[in-house]
Amino acid sequence: MFLKAFFVLLWQLKTRIMKKPTIISAPIIAALFLLTACGDLFDVVENFYFEHEFHVTSSQQVINEFAVVDMSEKEDLIADYGSKIKKIEIQSVWYWLSEHTGSVDQKFNYLSLNVAKADGSESANIVNLQNVTLSELLSNPTGLSLNEAGIQKLNELIKNGPHRFSLSLNGETNEAPLNFKVVFEFQVKMTANPLN
Repeated sequence: MFLKAFFVLLWQLKTRIMKKPTIISAPIIAALFLLTACGDLFDVVENFYFEHEFHVTSSQQVINEFAVVDMSEKEDLIADYGSKIKKIEIQSVWYWLSEHTGSVDQKFNYLSLNVAKADGSESANIVNLQNVTLSELLSNPTGLSLNEAGIQKLNELIKNGPHRFSLSLNGETNEAPLNFKVVFEFQVKMTANPLN
């Protein structure tokens, strides 16, 4: 605690010196160098979860859903730290159905979740699924095997302002009509430095 207070004092001193140049002594220069070199000491690491739910209703077997997610509205940590965020790392993604109306044999022939910029450009795939029975996912959180390119894209879009991105869900089932809600839950690790 004492060490952190000492570095905060040094940071304030550095800020004052930058605003109003003065003669700087060797110990102050050494302290400022130490402050810069030990900047990681002030890193804040937080873990949080966020969810997105797609409500799919259709008389057809095809799934085409699109949503824009604003993380600064969805998660206070993103709003609070903003440009001070150094790194975002998606740790895991889970999915399940919160509601399902249909036969016990209804399946996803294939299903893909993609991330892109808020306007839908620069899309990258997060996950692909095949031959999954919908009824087995009802209130049954299931971990997903993730595509690295999609996860890195999502990390980048959450980290950088305006902290907005789009999610698209595309696929096809073996039978219609479709009436279900599918939830995707993302576990996120955020590293930020409030002194940046």
